[in-house]
Amino acid sequence: WLKVRCPPAPSRCRGGRAPPQAMAEQQQAGQGGQASKDQPELPKPELHVVDMSKAEAEFAVDVAKKGVISLFKNERRSFCEVAQYIKKEFDKNPVVGGGAWHVFVGKHFGAWVTYEAHKLIYFHIGQAGFLIFRHG
Repeated sequence: WLKVRCPPAPSRCRGGRAPPQAMAEQQQAGQGGQASKDQPELPKPELHVVDMSKAEAEFAVDVAKKGVISLFKNERRSFCEVAQYIKKEFDKNPVVGGGAWHVFVGKHFGAWVTYEAHKLIYFHIGQAGFLIFRHG
């Protein structure tokens, strides 16, 4: 069994701003600054590939939104920690049926995967991409 640990999150990204703060500022600028610090408004999810039931897809988007919001609140420090959170939620939730779920989260990534039939979703929330699938 192999466990991959998240590397320490960099404290700054290009431009000298912390990643969650930079994303929040960009989104607030696009929304006229309407988002509150307690509960930032997120852009509407952009679904690219959905090969799962509607209930599973809604669960995936809801959990991903919670993960992004946790970045804004500095409860998590990196996309890797968000991916870890999403995987744990999928592994324990009866809506998605448990199993071996795999999660990719980030602004830039490529993937070529094999997955169980009707157990994959790929979408973006703002600049953050999410690939979630079950295999094994």
